[in-house]
Amino acid sequence: MNTEMDNFSTDAVEASAVGYADVQTKIMLRHPQEQIDEVLRLAIEQEEAAYREAHAAWQSAMTEVQAQIAEAQAHNAANPNELMPVPPLPAEPMLDLQARRACYRAAHVEVDLALSTETKDAHIEYDDDALVAYHHPATVSHTAQQLADTKRERFKSQRAAKVSSITVEVDGLTFDGDEQSQQRMVRAILLMTENDTQRWVLANNAVADVTKAQLTQACLLAAAQQSDLWIESH
Repeated sequence: MNTEMDNFSTDAVEASAVGYADVQTKIMLRHPQEQIDEVLRLAIEQEEAAYREAHAAWQSAMTEVQAQIAEAQAHNAANPNELMPVPPLPAEPMLDLQARRACYRAAHVEVDLALSTETKDAHIEYDDDALVAYHHPATVSHTAQQLADTKRERFKSQRAAKVSSITVEVDGLTFDGDEQSQQRMVRAILLMTENDTQRWVLANNAVADVTKAQLTQACLLAAAQQSDLWIESH
């Protein structure tokens, strides 16, 4: 039933002249974007058709008025005491882009404000083909040093997150390899003999009896992964 009513509504709109006020009504009533775009394009087509007609009439009127202006100017030059009024040029018809663009779908442009290099006020850029208004936030210009510091701090934060999620596998056992786990491994390795085993909580929270050799291998692998993460910063 709703689909039939929507089709009826669209058919009714197409059968009569529509304007941007009709589009705004659909926007306020939260109609589907497809319907809004359809009526907006129809309103644009009708506005441009009326504009072409008005512009053709204006051009015709311009020819007549320019002839009248030339006649009046010639008369006034020859008869300074009997001046004829000089008719004004007719105003050229214009498309109402402001009303049209107020109906565009709004899209907010994501900008990394901490890494911006230009100071700009918030502004809107219009895509008249896609019928989209792109809203840009205000930005501030940062110095090269500020940009470098921000990038460095972000890398350190990302690196810390990666280090905290290190896992390594030895003999089918998956060990946590973050810095704290590496320190625990080192302490255990120092206190164990080659024949000792140590109960260890694995990355999946399972408990296993592990050997000194397994802990040593896990610690070495985790340290290597951490070193690789540090090397990437250069």
